[in-house]
Amino acid sequence: MTTTKRSAATLCTVLALACNSPEGRDVSATAVTTGDPSTGTSTTDPVTPTSTGITGITAPQPTTDDSTTSTSGTTTSGGPIFDLGSLPDMPPPRPLPHPQLWYSVEDLLVYIELDKADGSVAQLVTSNLLADPTIAGVVNSCSLTMLDDGSLLGGRGVDGQTRLFHIPAPPTDGSDVEVVMLGDLPGGIYIEALYTDCDGRVYLMDTGLDSVSNTGNRLLRFTGDYLAGDLAYEVITDLMVAVSADIDDMGPGIDARGAVIDNPGFGIDSGAIYNLDYTTGTGTMLGMGGTYGIHSLGGPLFDDGISRLYVLSVDAEVFSADPVTLALSPVLATGPTLASGNPPGDTGFAGPLTECNTGFPQG
Repeated sequence: MTTTKRSAATLCTVLALACNSPEGRDVSATAVTTGDPSTGTSTTDPVTPTSTGITGITAPQPTTDDSTTSTSGTTTSGGPIFDLGSLPDMPPPRPLPHPQLWYSVEDLLVYIELDKADGSVAQLVTSNLLADPTIAGVVNSCSLTMLDDGSLLGGRGVDGQTRLFHIPAPPTDGSDVEVVMLGDLPGGIYIEALYTDCDGRVYLMDTGLDSVSNTGNRLLRFTGDYLAGDLAYEVITDLMVAVSADIDDMGPGIDARGAVIDNPGFGIDSGAIYNLDYTTGTGTMLGMGGTYGIHSLGGPLFDDGISRLYVLSVDAEVFSADPVTLALSPVLATGPTLASGNPPGDTGFAGPLTECNTGFPQG
């Protein structure tokens, strides 16, 4: 996917992103809940890594006949033979990214590097966000997604609408990062989650009337060049009758073969995790884990080939979760506290998406 990169303004001021407000998403949760998986039933088969390959096939060996010769375009006893020359080389596959997670809250961007061997956290690095103009006002719902080129697209709910920004080159060394402001979504839409599918298209979870009910909930998809400020969108799904009352973050799913898929995926609502078909709103509640952030990483990113699911708590604690039972690991890392005293994990998770076939409609 081709993206348009815009230069940031010359004078950057601190991005005031206080992502918590009593008028916004439900922030009553104060810690991770790991409820009994019996609260919901999963239709997903146990996840086991698989490998495929063709074996037992022997390539046919050429035969030679000393009595015949051939040249390009001539006829021999074996028929016409043409020299097509060497075929053009196929471009090498794009290298896989290092397994990683990201989240952003207030004026911080947090990078979480994962160990390729076992999926544990290798390091957690915090950068300061700079922006001009700054985001002001009562802010809630810090959404974030990684685009196909590895850049980050973020959103902030501001006074009942959503302001979008782009980070073309997210730093992994803790250096300050300049933010490109893209503008406000038209129509006063309040977004709680951003999501990128296997084809690189970007979706937005419209929270509707409020952040605790289905009323007005919709799944949207950008149709314009959003990185150039064209924030036009189309409606993919009316979620007023969805199985979940409200979705705080969207994450890729993991199918029965252990492969990452973009739809159905994992949706999280204040710790309640759903196996959710985003095109219909149907699905199953799987159990509890984390609070507002969820993301899956594909097996090709890890040495053992096993896909992994991660959740983030409102206290900025990072956990891995079993994709079927939702059993949580011990705390893998804890993000920084906020000078404001606000919940440091009131935000969604983002990360790369490995090759997969999309479950979303084309167009």
